[in-house]
Amino acid sequence: MKKSFLSLVIALVFIACGSQNNTTKVTTESASVTPSNKQKNILFIAIDDLKPLLSNYGNTQMKTPNFDRLAKMGMTFTNAHVQYAVCGASRASVMTGTNPDTNKVWDLKTDFRVSNPDLISMPEHLINQGYESTGTGKIYHIPSAAKGHDAKTWSIPHQMPKNFDPKYGEPALNYYQNPKTKLEVDRLIKEANAKGITKRGRTRSYVFKRLKPSTESADVSDTAYNDGLYTETALKQLETLESGTKPWFLAVGFQKPHLPFVAPKKYWDLYTRDHIELAEFQKLSEGTPKFAFHSFGELRAFSDIDNALNIGDKLSDAKQRELIHGYMACISYIDAQIGKLLDDLQRRSILEETVIVLWGDHGFHLGDHTEWCKHSNFEQATRIPFMFSGPGVQKNQKSHHPVNLVDLFPTVFELANVKQHNQTDGKSLVPLLDNDDTTTVEMDYAYHQYARGKRMGYSIRTERYRYTEWHDNNYRSYDTYNESNIIAAELYDYQNDPSETKNWVKDSNYAKIVKALKSKLKSQLTK
Repeated sequence: MKKSFLSLVIALVFIACGSQNNTTKVTTESASVTPSNKQKNILFIAIDDLKPLLSNYGNTQMKTPNFDRLAKMGMTFTNAHVQYAVCGASRASVMTGTNPDTNKVWDLKTDFRVSNPDLISMPEHLINQGYESTGTGKIYHIPSAAKGHDAKTWSIPHQMPKNFDPKYGEPALNYYQNPKTKLEVDRLIKEANAKGITKRGRTRSYVFKRLKPSTESADVSDTAYNDGLYTETALKQLETLESGTKPWFLAVGFQKPHLPFVAPKKYWDLYTRDHIELAEFQKLSEGTPKFAFHSFGELRAFSDIDNALNIGDKLSDAKQRELIHGYMACISYIDAQIGKLLDDLQRRSILEETVIVLWGDHGFHLGDHTEWCKHSNFEQATRIPFMFSGPGVQKNQKSHHPVNLVDLFPTVFELANVKQHNQTDGKSLVPLLDNDDTTTVEMDYAYHQYARGKRMGYSIRTERYRYTEWHDNNYRSYDTYNESNIIAAELYDYQNDPSETKNWVKDSNYAKIVKALKSKLKSQLTK
């Protein structure tokens, strides 16, 4: 009896253990085939100075098939805006998920690790959640990033490759491959050295004051310039990441279409210069304070641009077409690089397990308001391409809901099934990434800011309007909101006046609109 009972107990134990093991096995197998529970890979594509001059944004003149391809894979936001229209501040904002008044970066030189050392970067949080993180190209604004392109951001060191196509060698001054330009640069360097100017930075400045073309169309390969190298490097990094066992974050930062507009000739050949249309409105807006504009010093620094031009002065039509042609060629050059990245993800059959986010760090004026470059609170400076694809994103969608670049931080975490970090000033856009019109986000405006000296301009952008207040005396949103500190305001109506020809803030027909938008902006500034 005892032996039989003991045998029965042993048998029951084995059955129980076997049942438990089978349950564990089922649970594990179930988890492995449930993609919603698995952390996703993240391809993070940053593009310098890119406005939505793209075919998927309705610009039929543009040859950008790979932007179209990505758009069909997911969501295109058509009313997305940066927090501050300059590289350093915008990139600090997106990488930390915080507004400029939180991270205290409003320029091109401040490192957020110094201005607000309590903040962490988005990839830093991912590393803490078990990710590998690496990147190539311009992710942070290089002069304002800590050593190693902010080394804390990467578990595998970030790379800035210099292995240019040996047929052409290294570009002169990191930009130019035209043989005549390279010869003249060499001559000027020797001239500077003969005058005792030998330090690299001073020599570079000496050359640039005498020779700095704003455009170049050279018959060279993609890897004769930086962005082609970034693509090649990213593909090698992807090979390394995919050979590991961790989910990964891969950042690829393309520098074009930043000035100078240099790209291989084959991309220039996609466009006919005589057919390029110039900005329709090339005047200062009626009723807008003059300090809201600028004299595009970034462009005037090039040796083929008249440095005496001031606010309201126009470039010649011929030079405008050359510059716009160059900008378009650079975009098509980047489009080709994006195609190579997508091809490799497709070859590896990992598109469906990879979250892709593409963004521009701000827009770019191309002659509107007689303006060039960025550095303003106008539509062409703040509006950017902003695209998502991958698991959790419905395909071939467009949203006109106003959103912020700072929203990228929580959105990527949610899509990738990563625990959120409470540091962000943004909101997740996942409710907008499906094809259900009933799911949305509460905030019905985007916001941004830009300074002119001691004046800070704060704006909100709704589906139809932009309202801006200029606050004096170095005001920031963490200071007390004071009506007496407001020295000017602007209102633009993009339904009736898409070119911002007039500031409507004092028009009685818009009084109720101004009151409502002012209330929204004040609420944003006093959070």
